Amino acid sequence: MNIHLLFKKFKNNYRYIFFIVLLLSLSACLKDNDAQHGSIPGTLVSIVHASPDAGPLVMGINGSRIDNQSFNFGNRIIYQLLYPGSYQFQTNRAADNKALDIKHWSLQAGMCYTIFATDRVDSLELLGVRDFEYGDQPLENHSKVRFINLCPDSLSLDLEASSIDTLLANNKKFKENTPFGDIPAIDSSAVYRLNILNHESNTSLTSLEFRPKEGKYYTIMASGFMETEDDAQKFKAFILEHD
Repeated sequence: MNIHLLFKKFKNNYRYIFFIVLLLSLSACLKDNDAQHGSIPGTLVSIVHASPDAGPLVMGINGSRIDNQSFNFGNRIIYQLLYPGSYQFQTNRAADNKALDIKHWSLQAGMCYTIFATDRVDSLELLGVRDFEYGDQPLENHSKVRFINLCPDSLSLDLEASSIDTLLANNKKFKENTPFGDIPAIDSSAVYRLNILNHESNTSLTSLEFRPKEGKYYTIMASGFMETEDDAQKFKAFILEHD
């Protein structure tokens, strides 16, 4: 993953222009001469909806809405380019604009982050996770994969992949994640079979196919309820490609 390629992508995107205008008004804490000479690197933030029963959400940074479409369970807002510094992140329920959680984080230069809106709606919280930093790269012919358990039923989970002898994740509790690890990016004619297991009983909860691309980063996210009559809220796995 080359963070400079991500920055180049955003320079051709209207969201980049919007955020530069917004952030210039909020950057009084930065030294003027540093900003003029372009010596302050950016930081990238993506946001994932991982609350099964919250319904559509509205996401904001420093009081400005960043999602202009319905943001539903399992959706991801792709990386947004920001200046390093301190920010307020907020999520509201779209139906009535009720504030569900507000968090303040300081973002470092050259870093990528993902913020997960997780847990049940009555206890929803924003969970910030550091992704990777400038200079990180998978091994040649590999991609990088991590696992995060965002199932509010509080089961401890394992993750296994076909043709790989060791578990990709072991005994991960609710809101816990693994670091990124290298995985061979097999050719396009084959796929991995990922299997999420109940750690205590070693029984399979769900499985899915996974075809990683060389040089890409992925998060395998488990979320949803084990016991529910609502199909849209049932336990499932999501493959999130970091782009």
